[in-house]
Amino acid sequence: MTPEIALLLVLFVGVVVMLARETLPVEQVSLLLVAVLAASGVLDADVALQGFASETVVMLACVMVLSRRLADSGLIGLMSERLARGAGMGQRRTLAWLMTVSAGVSSILTNTSTTAVLIPAVSDIARRAGVHPGRFLMPVAFASMMGGSATLIGTSTNLAGSGAMARLGLEPFGVFEFAAVGVAISLAGIAAMTLLGHWLLPRVSDTQDSAAEGGKAFMATLAVPDGASSIGKTIGDLGLGGFRVNALAVSREGGRVSADSRRKLRAADRIIVRAPRGALIDAASDPHLGLILADTTPGQIRAPNILVEAILMPGARWIGQSLRSMRRSLRPDLHVLALHRRDQTAPALIGWMRLRTGDVVLLSGPRDAIDALDRDPDLSLLEQPEPAPPTQAEGKWTLVALILAIVAGTTGLLPLSVALLLAVLTLVLSGRMSLADTFGMISWRVLILIGGMSSFGVAMLTSGTASWLAGSVLLALGGLGPVALLLGLGLLTVVLTQPMSNAAAALTVLPVAIEVASQSGADPRPFAVMVTLSASLSFIAPFEPALLLVYGPGSYAFRDFLRAGIPLTLLSLAILLLLVPVFWPLEGVAP
Repeated sequence: MTPEIALLLVLFVGVVVMLARETLPVEQVSLLLVAVLAASGVLDADVALQGFASETVVMLACVMVLSRRLADSGLIGLMSERLARGAGMGQRRTLAWLMTVSAGVSSILTNTSTTAVLIPAVSDIARRAGVHPGRFLMPVAFASMMGGSATLIGTSTNLAGSGAMARLGLEPFGVFEFAAVGVAISLAGIAAMTLLGHWLLPRVSDTQDSAAEGGKAFMATLAVPDGASSIGKTIGDLGLGGFRVNALAVSREGGRVSADSRRKLRAADRIIVRAPRGALIDAASDPHLGLILADTTPGQIRAPNILVEAILMPGARWIGQSLRSMRRSLRPDLHVLALHRRDQTAPALIGWMRLRTGDVVLLSGPRDAIDALDRDPDLSLLEQPEPAPPTQAEGKWTLVALILAIVAGTTGLLPLSVALLLAVLTLVLSGRMSLADTFGMISWRVLILIGGMSSFGVAMLTSGTASWLAGSVLLALGGLGPVALLLGLGLLTVVLTQPMSNAAAALTVLPVAIEVASQSGADPRPFAVMVTLSASLSFIAPFEPALLLVYGPGSYAFRDFLRAGIPLTLLSLAILLLLVPVFWPLEGVAP
């Protein structure tokens, strides 16, 4: 083992640990990785930075813009109306229909956008069918991932894999190269969830139903301002239970004390509470209580301000920071009022809590501030504050531009990256969206992550690290045949998608897979396809953005994803093992 290989292995472990523990935001990890590769001499500076200027980055940015534009258009409202017509078909047929629509739409939109826009419609259909939304939302998210795997633009993982192929000296993937496999997996997944969903999906209890109706429990801080009528009263005198507000503790000068019903309140006391959002607002707005939500005033939560819930997406710039830091980075007229975390039971002053992926924050602000927040890729609104004005015509123009770009790219008339860029520029130059809005629709940290991890893949190949790891894989599995090699690489990729993002996992394993093919005398393409699609089809944990979006609305527990996701992941791997050698022959591999 050379010093360069040892360094790359240490960097690999360090990256996995930092991404798993969310020690730093993902874009900082990626940039730090590139800086170390260049500073150590493993890669020349120009090579280390090429990942940020690749054709893949341009394509992915354009897909983000066009996908978000379609998701925000009135076409989704039209789709919701048509979906609602299928609500009376019976639970299994309704589930199959919803998953089919999700898989189909995600082949054009990204799977995250597809899930986000379908959540309201699916929840409404579930209510019409008399079942909890949790019976439909997880399968719909699964279907969006399966359908997204069928095309190059359906998921960032496929695009990232294609870009890595080009940087490693191989032919990039075609737009519809995965179509047959993606369709087969989608059909198998829909059939499996339709037939076995009764056992795989959680049975939502009455308690969970009540919680869903009452709203998720937020943790917040009710402050006692100077001169408030609540000073001198006991906590029991406030009657917080009548507001469905549960007092957990009282923070005051000198430390924290219990929220005993007989405890008298003092000026500047802070009562740590847990309650549904409506109950919090009612309690903070009632003048008889004399309390306010910490760091805000009653006037800031009244009309015309809007209340919204937003979930922190993987890699958000606030991950690991305190809620106070997040407040300082937002517009002054946008206020963070409360926080919901599924596993948070101990009382805490939310301002000092370190934010995690999946945290839901309750915000209040004017409509223009909420609209700007909705364009922030680090947050996803769990509901629209008001019905958006109809823009179906704009959605149709965006769809036409996207279809023309795909046709131009697949027929060879233009490179796909140029065709997608022209589609975006056409919408901007025609006045259908502004350049500022365009930049706001791009998740820059995802682009930085993919650029950095792409350079890491090149470093693994040129330093001999991929060859060293490939030798280890062949030593362990080479005697079992080519299918065992494919399975081993697929399982390794799936395992890495748990602590890392799907795209990062694919970019890490791809150079190893290509080296395995080289050392075994095989065509590297089937191995690269296996790794890329294995990363796109990992359903085990709710860390993929599409799954994270349904986590709260579906009232799911972590184990629910394990119970349904593990069988579906194994089914997908089995289909990949069957079909990849058919469409991409394993030529030259010794039995």
